Amino acid sequence: MAASDIEHLHQLAVHAYYVGERDVGLRACERLLGEGLTPAREAIVRRNRTWYTPTLDTLADCTMRQIDVEPAVKGWTLFNPTIVSSRFGHLLVVRSSNYRIVDGRYVTPEEDGGKIRTLNVRASLDSSLGVYRKEKPLVCLYDRSDFSVDGLEDVRLNKIGDRIVASGTIRNAAGRDGLARIGVGEMVLGNVQPVVLDEPVPGRHEKNWMPLLGTETWLYSCHDDGRVVTVSRQGDRWVLTPRGTSPLIARGFRGGSQLVPHGDGWVCVIHEVAEDEGRRVYEHRFVWFDAELSITGWSSPFVFRGQRQIEFAAGLAWIDAGRLVVTFGVRDEEAWLAVVKHDQLYAARSTP
Repeated sequence: MAASDIEHLHQLAVHAYYVGERDVGLRACERLLGEGLTPAREAIVRRNRTWYTPTLDTLADCTMRQIDVEPAVKGWTLFNPTIVSSRFGHLLVVRSSNYRIVDGRYVTPEEDGGKIRTLNVRASLDSSLGVYRKEKPLVCLYDRSDFSVDGLEDVRLNKIGDRIVASGTIRNAAGRDGLARIGVGEMVLGNVQPVVLDEPVPGRHEKNWMPLLGTETWLYSCHDDGRVVTVSRQGDRWVLTPRGTSPLIARGFRGGSQLVPHGDGWVCVIHEVAEDEGRRVYEHRFVWFDAELSITGWSSPFVFRGQRQIEFAAGLAWIDAGRLVVTFGVRDEEAWLAVVKHDQLYAARSTP
């Protein structure tokens, strides 16, 4: 696209808001994000788009429900739930933490001495996705350092054969330097003992790896030099593997849910981030992949509960042949689920 066309779209993306043409503004932002923008221009476009992004229920039939479980400790928050289907129904793990976000700052109880603490609440859902069994918090067993962030954060659940495997971020593994690294462990009798290996790219914080359901592979990046990249364990280290092709618009796609099977490929929910005056604003999409993990389609961006806030999806599961349940957190203080008709989203997807 010529520089003059990009500038025209940029101006359209700004001015459409002021004349009430929000669909026009959203389309202009989407077209721009499919181009090779400078990092500064891309950041502006992402910030502008946050004023246009619709809620999920405007894209497809959708119902939402707040998840009714007790926090791990009285007064703690509940957020960023994950879900997986098993022979016992739908299993749920919900993050519960001691902090709240106030004016962009993490505020913890005085008695915790500035340490951010996370425990994970377990529950089971019935056929109507209501909570029918609440269990004790998941016990996370690993050698800890004195680093000021404790626990297994933003868990994703995976079912591999008869095993339920949890993966999430750990900051205070003993002998480590405080970098965010991924811990992985099987859930057994309410316990998980995660293995923490060095990060695959030295010095990089690792968060939000997306399990490919039923495998011991995670989606690592949706776009690295035009390729999708996965990560898997080989011995005592993580190994990155380039996979299928990825369009330029996917350079901002970040980890969200698991990848669950769809036909011969996969479907997941990712998030994108905009920065606005020091605040992080989250938006989401459904993304489809083929068997080789090439990106074959993506939905319009959406928010769950409201524009221009923190929302985060960490779970996805099929309910039946036509409906998906997505689990997500709001403002790092609420846990929700949404049931959406997949076929409507798929029919309206964009493709490379």
